[in-house]
Amino acid sequence: MQQIPDLGKNSLGKPDPWAKFRGLAWWQLVLSIVPMLLMLVGGAIGGVIGATGLFANLSLARKPFGTPAKLLAMLGVVVATYLGYFLVVGLIHNLLKG
Repeated sequence: MQQIPDLGKNSLGKPDPWAKFRGLAWWQLVLSIVPMLLMLVGGAIGGVIGATGLFANLSLARKPFGTPAKLLAMLGVVVATYLGYFLVVGLIHNLLKG
């Protein structure tokens, strides 16, 4: 029986920080990274929300869904992260401006 390699370690036995990105299709990589663009616009708040979207999409990319369902789910996460960011920023703005 063939052994499945451990994607979390490199050849030297050290943790591989890029293991979650290996083996994904190009569109899965793009949809996983797009939420992190919030970090450029929103600083720490955008970074936290973007990282949440990144990890959610990486998780969805590894699920055994069909391609159309996976694409729609990952697009939904991207839209939800941007809407969530604008909601949080809007609430903070309203709280500070009174």
